[in-house]
Amino acid sequence: MDNNLVGQIIQGRYYVVKQLGRGGVGITFLAQDRQCFNSPCVVKQLKPKLANAKTLEIARRLFNREADIMNCLGDCDRIPRLLAYFEHNQDFFLVQELVEGHDLSQEIIAGQPWSADKAIALLKDILEVLLFVQQNNVIHRDLKPSNLMRRDRDQKIILIDFGSVKQISTQIVNPAGQVNPTVAVGTRSYMPIEQMTGHPGFYSDIYAVGIIIIQALTGVHPRNLTVDEDNEIIWRNKLDHQVNYQPRFLEILDTMVRRLHQQRYTSAQAVLSDLEQLDALTNNDKATILAANSTSSHSSIKVQAVPKIESETKTTSSQSNKYQNAPRSLPTGAKSKKSRFKIILAIAFVLTLLAAVLGRWVLFQKFNSQPKFQLSVYKNIDQGFQVNYPEPWLKQNRDDFFATGVVFLAPLNGDRDKFKERVSVSVENLSGKTSLAEYTDESIAEIKKLSDPNVSKAQAVRLGGRQGRQVIYHGEENGYSVERMQAWLVKDNQAYIFTYTAQPENYDSYLPTVEKMIESFAIISN
Repeated sequence: MDNNLVGQIIQGRYYVVKQLGRGGVGITFLAQDRQCFNSPCVVKQLKPKLANAKTLEIARRLFNREADIMNCLGDCDRIPRLLAYFEHNQDFFLVQELVEGHDLSQEIIAGQPWSADKAIALLKDILEVLLFVQQNNVIHRDLKPSNLMRRDRDQKIILIDFGSVKQISTQIVNPAGQVNPTVAVGTRSYMPIEQMTGHPGFYSDIYAVGIIIIQALTGVHPRNLTVDEDNEIIWRNKLDHQVNYQPRFLEILDTMVRRLHQQRYTSAQAVLSDLEQLDALTNNDKATILAANSTSSHSSIKVQAVPKIESETKTTSSQSNKYQNAPRSLPTGAKSKKSRFKIILAIAFVLTLLAAVLGRWVLFQKFNSQPKFQLSVYKNIDQGFQVNYPEPWLKQNRDDFFATGVVFLAPLNGDRDKFKERVSVSVENLSGKTSLAEYTDESIAEIKKLSDPNVSKAQAVRLGGRQGRQVIYHGEENGYSVERMQAWLVKDNQAYIFTYTAQPENYDSYLPTVEKMIESFAIISN
């Protein structure tokens, strides 16, 4: 793979102007779209290491899947839009929007540490776009300064070069037809241990972001940092000792780069929440300092508050003693207490009644707040099933080495909603003849082990006109508590699995829609 594409027209449309960059897995070119007023764009050429039929088949499947994901991510203004993707001469090409700007490797320079405020601002900027990526269940895998661009027109951080696409270039198929990912996707200095072993998660991108901020804050490249006896990164000794850093900010960075992902933040939202608390704490500290400065020359103002409280306490105490020494009429007091008790009891009853009525009203509103929408039919001819889904929901095809199917994502309900409820339908190829009872026992055992020991007892359900099983259980996903309903059936050495995932407070709200989807599920001839 070389830069001989310069000066050529690809697909009869994209004129390659010059090479922009070269990596271990591909080349990036500046091009002009001859069918769109010669508008500038970026063409990325990717190529599998081997060109045998099996490798190309897997590469093609991964490439198409990642192109679908990048197309969905293009809804975000902070990610370059995918304009086209195609295969040519056993190479794979992505055509993306050109972002005018520069990458952060030109800003984060060795020996030039940033201020804490500037580093915090960068951290928030990166997390904002990473939050969108994670809401779409995507892991970047290769976050580093050169993959973060500062856009010229608004100085916003743009996330580029999704490392997951690079998996195409690291696939090698052995003689038995098995896939061996020979290279961990990512850049070693910014890669946590679980990613090196091929098990990345949202927390892996969190680690990389933390390393980037530490690099900016210290002016030291991560390859020059050492680790302690627990293999935790030592970096605070590289800070400017003449600067008073906020301890809580440093603790946040420590948590982001913990060696074990179980001790790290699980999502961008979790880090942003702690940064919001940091802002509140900082503002409170500033308010305290200002108050202290304003009263430093008037110390009497600060002292007056305490005697005032003492005076009030003494008065109350003396009044209490006065009332205690005064003669009291017990019958009158008893009547007064009885009357007060009746009044309190009546008020409590009314409040309980109002709470019950209000609760029913809120529940009614919740069930009826869902927009009325048309159901569309999704058909998967290859896997032999179809299901109806709400038109406003985003549809994403699923195709990996474990299962094949589709995921339907509900739209977010306002700015405060950060979690997309979803329904997935997948088909799992079973290793041999398996009964519904056997598959149910295996599935429940796996759920107990990995998610919820208190998973509900399996209930009978109809799927595709056949008898199936359904369970409900709880779990955690990227920092969010979730409630899941899973239903399945077994037919011809295949399991059809229907999974509904929602935050617990929204579970009942979407349930009527999900039940309609389950009712519509059907097995079709393939």
